[in-house]
Amino acid sequence: MVAGDTLGEIATRYGVSVEALVAANGLLDPNQLEVGQVLVIPSAALPDQADDPGLTAADTTVVRARPGDTLAAIAARYGQPLETLTSLNALGDSARLFPGQPLLLPRAAATAGALRFGAVQAVQVPDLLRQGRTGRVVVQTKRPLELRGLWNDLPIHFTPLPDDPLRQWAYLPVPALIAPSSYWFTLSYTAANGLALHQTWPVAVGEGGYLSEILALPPDRGALLDPALIQAELEKVVAAWSPVTPQLLWTHPFSRPVGLEYETTSPFGTRRSYDGGPISDYHAGQDFGAPEGVPIVSPGDGVVVLAEPLTVRGNAVIVDYGLGVYAGFWHLSEIDVTPGQTVKTGDRLGLVGNTGLSTGAHLHWELRIYGVAVDPMQFVEEPLAYVP
Repeated sequence: MVAGDTLGEIATRYGVSVEALVAANGLLDPNQLEVGQVLVIPSAALPDQADDPGLTAADTTVVRARPGDTLAAIAARYGQPLETLTSLNALGDSARLFPGQPLLLPRAAATAGALRFGAVQAVQVPDLLRQGRTGRVVVQTKRPLELRGLWNDLPIHFTPLPDDPLRQWAYLPVPALIAPSSYWFTLSYTAANGLALHQTWPVAVGEGGYLSEILALPPDRGALLDPALIQAELEKVVAAWSPVTPQLLWTHPFSRPVGLEYETTSPFGTRRSYDGGPISDYHAGQDFGAPEGVPIVSPGDGVVVLAEPLTVRGNAVIVDYGLGVYAGFWHLSEIDVTPGQTVKTGDRLGLVGNTGLSTGAHLHWELRIYGVAVDPMQFVEEPLAYVP
């Protein structure tokens, strides 16, 4: 978006309906747009090449404009005549592009262009992620490289595959409250000649589909919402889950920390109101309804970094699973591990309880990646430690 743009003008410019723009970007109020806001243009807005006898759909592919791109810059990047891009996309050679704008390119040129990043041969970046979910980026290189990544300004950390040091990957965690839009992943490394190289890719973030709930706190627990108490405890847990162990400590999908017989009572991402107040927060973990005394086990291999009573979270355990992945287990009645202890999948961490800011006996299981709270059940349902 630039000053003066309206949704109607953008829809007309790219030949799509206002409704399609609203749906693609998850806009709650189409009249509330900001200068600099990135909008996703539905693929239907791409030019139709069916009437071009020289190109078929199989001959073309879609690339996305980077920040500051022009058609001339994209043509140079992929070694194509400027006229090819203007013809394929029905745009003038001085057309203004927005970051993430989809553009048609001859497929052969796009394949060759993907290799124009020094010693980086290929980069696999997800096209779409959902609020509160976790994706991965995979990078193939010609020689060992120390890769650096920024995901929406958050530093991310790469690790090589055990059997292929030229293939590295990293997690892309998505905050649960981030606005649906396009965000940027930047990959960089230092070339052998000392030159810093980088490229940027857009990743669309869509709605997570989370519900809301009202929590009624017991009279003796309301004082735990004191901002001073919350902030002091937050500083302690943030310090515990901030270091990044350079390698992943587990390889299989997580198991559940309690048995299958204990159902979810409040899923991750639920928007929350306390005692009927405004919805101003969200549930950063997964709650399992289980009676006091039920064993809690580690869902994977890791190292305990915190095990102590806390004011808001009650008796708490935090385990480091490597590569920036940490899990927190709150409200325990008993803690059975100590900081520095190595745990394996299925090892007992403690017992379910009702301590801290809790409305009844349950386990709150929280997963953090680089400090970002994400849905822990995705790590049970998907092999996120495996790179195909």
